Order: sequence, then C-alpha cells, then structure tokens
Amino acid sequence: MAETVPTDISLDEVCAKSLAGDDSAEALLFTSLRVRFTAIAKRRVHQDHIEDIVQDALQTVLRKYKERAQTDGILVWSLTVLRNVIGNYYQARKRETERMVQVEDWQRVATSTTTEVISSQLETEQLAWQLEKAIASLATKYPRCGKIFTGLLASLERGGSSREISQRALDFVCREHPDLTPNNFYVTLHRCRAHLRLVLAEQEEGYRHG
Repeated sequence: MAETVPTDISLDEVCAKSLAGDDSAEALLFTSLRVRFTAIAKRRVHQDHIEDIVQDALQTVLRKYKERAQTDGILVWSLTVLRNVIGNYYQARKRETERMVQVEDWQRVATSTTTEVISSQLETEQLAWQLEKAIASLATKYPRCGKIFTGLLASLERGGSSREISQRALDFVCREHPDLTPNNFYVTLHRCRAHLRLVLAEQEEGYRHG
C-alpha cells in the first residue's frame, strides 16, 4: 500500500524533512502530491491525458521544489505548477486544433482546385498536354505556382481519396518550400489558381485564332 501523510504532520513539515535529506519524507511528499494532482486532473483533462499531466507536474515539482522561494506552502506552490501544466496542455490542444483547421482548409481548396482545374487532365491526352503546357508556362513567371501544380498533378496520378491526394501534394510543396505554412500556402494557392486560369484562357484564345 502507498504511504499516506500522517494526520499529525503537515505537508509543509514533510517537505521540510525532505529538504533536510530525508528520502522517506521525499517519497511521502510526492506520493501525497500525486494523489492530489490525480484528483484535480481527473476533473480538468481528458482521461487519456491524466497520467501525462500528473507526471509532467510531478517532474517539474521534483526538479524545482528545493530551489523555490518558500513564500507559499508546498501544496499551494505545487498546485500552481499543476495549473501551469494543465494550461500548457490546453494551449497545445488549441494550437493542434488550429493546425488541423488550416490543413483541412488546404485540403478543401486543393480538392476544389483538383476538381475544377486539374482532374480534367485525366479525360484525354490532349487535355493533359494542354494542362502540362499551361503549368510549364506558369512556372516561368511564377515558379512557386509551378511547383504547387506539379505536386498536385503528380499526386493525382497516384490516385487515392481526395484527402490522400491533397495531403501528398501539400507534403511535396512543403518539402520544396519549407517556409510555406499551411496557412500562407492557402493564400498562395488561391493566387496560383487565378494565374493558372489566366494561362489556360490565353492558351484557349490562341487555339481559336491559331
């Protein structure tokens, strides 16, 4: 059975013994903190993340408690550490959610682009040739746009779901241009779509008058 803090000794007294070099007191201190941290984490975070949160907080306390400014009791100070760990957890989840939204935006736009502009290249060899010519022309003026549509074409040829096609293209472009985040890629893609449509329109006009 895990040790519990005796009723006749406070957590601050246990901490004082631990600071004095009593290993059994330190073990007792962290056993008690674990119980308290776990009870709080169960109310604040998803069940799958409780143990990670508790471990992170306990490791931070272990690393810093001997050098802390002892203006507050050990429990008050430790709960502040736990609160900060939980806050970091929610910030990380928020960033991940924002990143996924950006990726979903990219995938939606890329899929739309593929449907509106690129998917037709599979219909006939003539259309494929026209599209490849347009992309080559686009690349001379806008190299980054050329890379984007080259990646989309290559991914489209490999097949798969719309999500798989767009994700492969995104990975390709990000390798070529590591400065592009999903968010500013979204903006760049809109511009490149407009440029490509213009090149295709100019080609079509040339064919009619050629």
